[in-house]
Amino acid sequence: MFRKILVILGFVVVCLLFSGYFYCAERYSAQQRALLRCNAIDVIVTNSHDRNFVSAAEVREIVRPSVEGMLVNDINADALEDYICSNSAISHAEAYVRNPSTLVLEVTQRNPVVRFQGPDGGFYCDLSGYVLPLAGGVTLDLPIVCGALPFKADTAKGGFPEDGRQWLAELIGLTETIRNNSYWSREIEQIWVEENGDVVLYTNSCNEKFIFGGLNNVNAKLSKMAGYYRTIRPQALQNGKKYTSVNLKYKDQIICK
Repeated sequence: MFRKILVILGFVVVCLLFSGYFYCAERYSAQQRALLRCNAIDVIVTNSHDRNFVSAAEVREIVRPSVEGMLVNDINADALEDYICSNSAISHAEAYVRNPSTLVLEVTQRNPVVRFQGPDGGFYCDLSGYVLPLAGGVTLDLPIVCGALPFKADTAKGGFPEDGRQWLAELIGLTETIRNNSYWSREIEQIWVEENGDVVLYTNSCNEKFIFGGLNNVNAKLSKMAGYYRTIRPQALQNGKKYTSVNLKYKDQIICK
């Protein structure tokens, strides 16, 4: 019985010794970490395979002056993420420290889907209608919209436009329909907005302009446009006639002039 008690006491003592060791080691490690300074910044652009709109080097230069050499424990990850996302090209950022003293930044860049060229300059928009300034040296193969745009955009800083967001959302719906169709994405060269608000399409193979009018009934209007290609245009050419405009904006009608 006495021997069994000694074994139990010995086990308890060993457990206490190990607990004390791990406590001291952890405390010492925490003290050492508190003295570490950020000596490296590792940037991961999570969707770089989709676009090269922003580079890891650019993100690194955005944060380097404010964090390089800073005590690791003093880095405010939330504030840093907000600061990175103030760059209009970045939609999401996550910051954390990888042992021992490397700051890791995982960023997701915005994905432009259309390019606008208006009186105030050119800019991109993503699916949400967020405006992105044109990036120097980067040219993206996207649908181009020009003319009298019914909204104003901050082409220097980016962000959501103050007005015309519903129109912009509908216009992006049109450009996405075109962009996701293998034929129309090759055929439709430019989208123009007239002063009266009419949307006009210009194509690669036709000299005619296609008057879309408003941004409603997009698929129906594209179907009428395809019907013009299949029947009306070949017959007109066969008869030696050329049209300069094709109006698609009226229901169940194609008006050619």
